[in-house]
Amino acid sequence: MDQLTTSELNRLITEETRQADDIDDVGHLLPFIFKSFNAGLLPTAASLRGSNKKPLYDSTKQIWPLACSEKGQAIEKTFPSFLNAITHALAESFPAQPLPPQWYGSNSTTPIGDSLIQRKPDLCLSDDVTLQWNNILVVAEMTASTFSLSMPAVKTLDTKAYLVFREQPWRRFVLFLSFTHEHRELRVHLYDHSGGVVTPMIDIHKQPDAFKYVMASIVFGSRNCIGFDPTISINLKMTQLPLPPTEQPSKEKSTTPNPIPTNSKQTPPLVNSSDIIGKITVNKNEYELLKVLFSHQGLVGRGTVCYLARRDGHEYIIKDHWVTGGKDVVLNEVKMLEALKGVPGVPRLVEYWLVEMAPDQVDDTQLYRQKIYSSTAGMYRTHVRLVLEPRARPLHEFRSRKELVKAIRDIVLVQKCAVEKHNILHRDCSLNNSMIEDTDDGSRGALIDWEFAARITSDDLYPAGGTGTIPFMSIDVLQAMSTLEYQQSQTMAEERKKATDSSTRQEVPKLRHTYHNDLESVFYVFAWICIMFKGPCGQERHLEDVNSDFKRADIWLPQQWHGPPENASAIAASKYFFFFKRTSCIAEQFDPYFKDLVPLAEEWAEIIKQKDMKMEFDDISSLLDKHLARLPDNETSLDFQTSSNKLAKRMGEPEKDVVTPKQNRVV
Repeated sequence: MDQLTTSELNRLITEETRQADDIDDVGHLLPFIFKSFNAGLLPTAASLRGSNKKPLYDSTKQIWPLACSEKGQAIEKTFPSFLNAITHALAESFPAQPLPPQWYGSNSTTPIGDSLIQRKPDLCLSDDVTLQWNNILVVAEMTASTFSLSMPAVKTLDTKAYLVFREQPWRRFVLFLSFTHEHRELRVHLYDHSGGVVTPMIDIHKQPDAFKYVMASIVFGSRNCIGFDPTISINLKMTQLPLPPTEQPSKEKSTTPNPIPTNSKQTPPLVNSSDIIGKITVNKNEYELLKVLFSHQGLVGRGTVCYLARRDGHEYIIKDHWVTGGKDVVLNEVKMLEALKGVPGVPRLVEYWLVEMAPDQVDDTQLYRQKIYSSTAGMYRTHVRLVLEPRARPLHEFRSRKELVKAIRDIVLVQKCAVEKHNILHRDCSLNNSMIEDTDDGSRGALIDWEFAARITSDDLYPAGGTGTIPFMSIDVLQAMSTLEYQQSQTMAEERKKATDSSTRQEVPKLRHTYHNDLESVFYVFAWICIMFKGPCGQERHLEDVNSDFKRADIWLPQQWHGPPENASAIAASKYFFFFKRTSCIAEQFDPYFKDLVPLAEEWAEIIKQKDMKMEFDDISSLLDKHLARLPDNETSLDFQTSSNKLAKRMGEPEKDVVTPKQNRVV
């Protein structure tokens, strides 16, 4: 994992320098993020006293005695007491503030509980004694070695930043510390969705007041000093995040690919006021947060978080994310939604906001950087918030086979309307972006996330970012991505985290993408559901329990279609082999619940093969209409009734003996 996060940060770490001959210069970052903290209230380091009234800092020897580990004692055990002693001494200057968070070293030898990634942070600042990645405010790593960006202590910070972001996705940035060179050299590490920043070194013994300033700002400053968003408030004890994605199916882990909100099926259509998990601001409007529907996994990237929210009794979806580029690019999704206004199955934009941390100061990751390097140019991101309606449920929460097929048909029609009437290409049709909207007379399929949609060009070439989600990408796009990955690996063979001006700025590469590719993606969404789920209402299937010749995980089609970008060529080959050699496995791999849809899948695959991946909208929509006509309007089964009754119980509705879905009428 350390290697993956380090690769993600390649050439994206800005290492600050101080002005020549100015030892008191702490760089650009710290004064910027700590500007809301009134450092003028702080006493001098020399005046700080411990609980025994003795000075904490020895001005004669220029040393913090408590910072020096005693013989036979691990620094991770003694250093928290030293930092907490400073906190206690400084607390007298802030009598009106509540009890400050404390430093703990309890997990320096014991990993913090996590089912996927085991890590042992040396020191943690938290309000809770029991440390979890969702309640850690700051992490500090201790080492006697001299500092370098490639040292193990820093690499493990990269991974811990990923874990904090994963469990606290609403943060603007994560702030960590490293104490190196016999634990006396302090550096502050900021991680955000554009990479990272490392401040100039502070010798804690020779620069005691600079050290005190950093520690006081972190502990006594407002939480936005350490990366929290003042426009969002979250009650952690009431917040359940979507489960982290996994490539291998198991009972304990999600079987859906990144970025699927696997537990969103637990969200009732209406949430009682007692279930409010927080509040969020958009422009001058305040919304109640009811649930986190989806959160991005990773360090560098959009950092998308989708919330179910409510204002004045009406429910909305709020998309909070970080977008690269100038204002025109940042607002691309806004423009696409405005262009597609009124198209059935496309979300309606209620309002949007370029998030501001202060009046007329838009939250932009570039603001944290001392210098713009050629390797970081174009990587800076603007904080954008969209409010959308109506609220929809994920496609895999269909309530009958007929509703599933109809929703997929509707998504094909959304693509057709966007292309033929509005000259717009979606470019990211995936399971996560495929939804079902409940309407007054039934339901319809919907296609969301138009961030990377584009006006169709004459050469069909578009920026590589936003070309789709790996398991659902078309064969042609995967092959183009593979070529691009190889070219980039040759030009950036050397792993180097530090931002640099040594290379010329690279233009954003382009990939060929057509509506045929988006249509092909719809097939993969359909097949994925029929293999990875075992019934309506989001019932996940555990493939390891399936008594089949296809029990090995690497044989199942979704597992062959899933992987990192560097495996794009192999994934493309597996999909090509499927269409031309292995379509017979459909009947064997589909869950028995979907056996009536096997003929549809086989005919669909044959069309793709016969058309050489160049099928038309009418080819697929007419096929889906044909099979819709064959499916019963009413579907009752024990599995369906049980699942529906569980949903009804969560919604506060009475259970029913016989369940007949209303969202099944073909319109």
